[in-house]
Amino acid sequence: MKKLMEILGDKRELCRLLNEHKDMLKKVGIVVLVIVLGLVVSAVKNGGQEEAQAQETTVAAEEETAEVIYVDVGGEVNQPSVVELTDGSRVTDAIAAAGGLTEKADLTDINRAAFVSDGEKIFIPSQEEYDSDGLLSGDSGNSGGSGASGRSSDGKININTADSTQLQELNGVGPATAEKIIDYRKQNGRFQSIEDIKNVSGIGDKTYEKLKDHIRV
Repeated sequence: MKKLMEILGDKRELCRLLNEHKDMLKKVGIVVLVIVLGLVVSAVKNGGQEEAQAQETTVAAEEETAEVIYVDVGGEVNQPSVVELTDGSRVTDAIAAAGGLTEKADLTDINRAAFVSDGEKIFIPSQEEYDSDGLLSGDSGNSGGSGASGRSSDGKININTADSTQLQELNGVGPATAEKIIDYRKQNGRFQSIEDIKNVSGIGDKTYEKLKDHIRV
């Protein structure tokens, strides 16, 4: 019984102390709560900063490892030049790097979604360079060119205007090579000289020697 009274007495004393200092305890509780919240906010903020720094580091590393290529962009662009691009860029990126298109640009045969490669030349023709048949008008009429036939008065094949059938008349040029020549014209524009035909895949020095006396630009 005595022990029970002691326990009850201790509880009463504890209650009395709590009542006397309840205001102080509330203040202490508030302070502790503020400290805990501050620690939580700080941890979240630091975690976000670390994540952002990690992302920046990853992006920087990717940029450093990205291969740089150089592409020659000419014709109807505002700043014809050799532009620097990253590997995996497309024709539209090269055009943008060269200042964009002029008002005269003709994109009929330009595939802006095509990927570009290092050392490639991209030529954007003007609208005036093509006649109603899609052939280069500068090679027709009385200018001494071949006209729409693809063959000049001296019997040579104009590699800028000849169609697949005409190109296959040349020694060493079959259907596949003829299509490669036409594709090259679409992607790069006019051949500036007959030697440029060696830029077409499959046409090397030996084939060129067979062709050079029978072609013109």
